[in-house]
Amino acid sequence: MDQQGAVEFVLGLAQEHHQADVDLVLQRGENLTLRVFNGQVEKIDQATALGLGIRVVQEGRTGIAYTERLAPEAIERAFVAAQENAQLNDPTEVMLPSASGEIPDPQTLGLYNPELEVVTVAELETFGLEIEAAARAADARVTSVPALVVSRSNSEFRVVSTHGVTYYQRQNAIGASCQVLLEDQGSRKTGRYGWAQREWNPARSQEIGTLAVARGADLLHAAPIPGGQIPVVLDEYCAPQLLSIYFGCFSGDAAQKGQSRLKGRLGEVIADTSLSLVDDPHRVGASGSCYMDAEGTLTQPMSLITDGQFSNFLYHIESARRDGRESTGHAGRGCTGGISTTRHNTVMPTGDYTLDELMALPERCLLITQLEGAAGCQPLSGDISIGVQGFWVENGQRQQPVDSVTIAGNFFDVLKSIRARGNFYQPNLTSMYIPPLLIDGLVVSS
Repeated sequence: MDQQGAVEFVLGLAQEHHQADVDLVLQRGENLTLRVFNGQVEKIDQATALGLGIRVVQEGRTGIAYTERLAPEAIERAFVAAQENAQLNDPTEVMLPSASGEIPDPQTLGLYNPELEVVTVAELETFGLEIEAAARAADARVTSVPALVVSRSNSEFRVVSTHGVTYYQRQNAIGASCQVLLEDQGSRKTGRYGWAQREWNPARSQEIGTLAVARGADLLHAAPIPGGQIPVVLDEYCAPQLLSIYFGCFSGDAAQKGQSRLKGRLGEVIADTSLSLVDDPHRVGASGSCYMDAEGTLTQPMSLITDGQFSNFLYHIESARRDGRESTGHAGRGCTGGISTTRHNTVMPTGDYTLDELMALPERCLLITQLEGAAGCQPLSGDISIGVQGFWVENGQRQQPVDSVTIAGNFFDVLKSIRARGNFYQPNLTSMYIPPLLIDGLVVSS
């Protein structure tokens, strides 16, 4: 049975069983991954995943079940299981939305490029081998290229309900990741570079390999620096990587469960007054874009912070009804689980400075170009404690590479301590649009 047939079969079961409140999500994903090592394609993996999740709401009670087979008997078993599960649960605040008016064509979001589907395995193999060759040729200090992956992915998502909701979108991407090891006079460093786009450009192989090497080579002979409260510049990769750990605090569901320090603080100034933050589900080409969420609610741009003031929580249907509000279109759902709060594309506007200009604003600062794990970062409390690598900068000039240091602070203090922003975002496909940041108040320790 194809996907459309499965959808129609579920709707038929709903009618047959006199279930007026039923929705489903149907997801399909394909991933092709090639691993290159020592001048050879070491491994090729091709995986396809398919899942159908069914939700039945009976007198406010919600039951969920799923199947990975689109056969009539498997779908019917899942439907019956969802009904039975609903009987076991307590009543909730869920009311399925009715079909909205005209929905924009998801193709206008620029998430799918059909040209990627005709890129052959042979072309991907050549691409990977060229990346490795470029990395090895870039610097005599390269001792190995232990991890090099080239991949192509595509995914499909449907949400359909007995209330007339129907939405389908697909997206794809192509990418590569290269990791190299360098050694020089007893100093060893790892360099990494990742590339993810929706345009096939085999000429980028040389750049990917050489950039991975450059990132490691720049950090050779790194050393600790004296600790203290030091201005920090997070580059275009590290700024979104670090801040994204803490963005769960904007979930209305988390606040209701006492898992967000923003509970009860709507309207308060929580950030520097020059700072705004928006969740934008309609950003063209961004990986989190969609016109409808996983419950069938239309999405809309949502301000989270406006001129430093906390302006909105993100809600799905149930969490919104608990607070007497409407869903903001931030329901996330996989085929195997329940509803969660999800962001789409988090956007912090760019500022006025290049990275070099940002580094030159304080007399001295630590430029951070690599984060090392996040075990010491606590999303609930906002506490930050994370190892970093980068460069010690004085008067805008990089003085030495730095490693074996930790930065510590608190996310909610960081929001009030952002002094300047870079004028660009990192170039890869992403749902986190955070520019480089100059931050005061973090403590650096060796």
